[in-house]
Amino acid sequence: MRVLAEALAREVLLADAGTEHRLRALKLDIARDLFGAEGCLAVLSLTRAQMLRGIYEEQLRAGADIVRTNTKQASPLELRRFGLEEDAFAINYGAAQIASAAVDAVPGGDRRRFVLGIISDLGWDAASHEIEVATALQASALLAGGADGIALEIATDACRAPAFIQGARRAKEESSAAGIFILQQGGDVPEALRQLSDGVIRYQEITPSSERSCRIGVEVNLLGGTRAEHTASLDRLLRTTAEESPRPPILSRQPAFSPAPRRHCVQRSRGRSASSAANVIYCASRWAQRR
Repeated sequence: MRVLAEALAREVLLADAGTEHRLRALKLDIARDLFGAEGCLAVLSLTRAQMLRGIYEEQLRAGADIVRTNTKQASPLELRRFGLEEDAFAINYGAAQIASAAVDAVPGGDRRRFVLGIISDLGWDAASHEIEVATALQASALLAGGADGIALEIATDACRAPAFIQGARRAKEESSAAGIFILQQGGDVPEALRQLSDGVIRYQEITPSSERSCRIGVEVNLLGGTRAEHTASLDRLLRTTAEESPRPPILSRQPAFSPAPRRHCVQRSRGRSASSAANVIYCASRWAQRR
């Protein structure tokens, strides 16, 4: 079975352009769409699922290899600010399900695409134990919803980083195929954190003025733009590079990985994780009262 870790190790993958910019531009009904939690875009995974799925499908058709869940604000520690802490599992599970459904809906041809569950450190005043418990719950929900891996957006020089990784690893025990990754833009990751995780995703965000002017940084294995139209431009860049030479491997001082074609084979269809925790997510009456 081809897994996300193997794909990231072999070639530069293309991420979706992210959902935050698009979501913030929407005219939302705060009471109906956000449960009264103004600014908490994570709630849209419960209230505007079809719209989110449409954004993901558009990105997949444009060439994205990876779609990222709408869960930057979905930690129980962040949702506590809005009185939505009890809905953390449902929000994360729903976000992963939406992304998974989009991947299933758009034919991939001869390639395998992935759902990356996002967990972010937003700087809460919380003890390490609280962070570990909150991360375990969030990661469990994302994996149960169909995420192929968990990406931790954390400050690797902070003393709280191990708590995030340990929490995610607790959740991984139920899904051995999924990877726990540190998502990094620049800088280096301490060896101790590397050993705790399953790898490092070195992400580079590019705003392409033209495909030929883009330069992929050293050791980058995930590329993405800031707007929807950037995905198609970056896909053309990677396709052109693959036609002129093997698909660009990870640029590293270590021996290069074996290059893989732009479109890799689909190894299996996506399935939902059999998690007992999924039984708690459908509280339709509670949500109906809020809408």
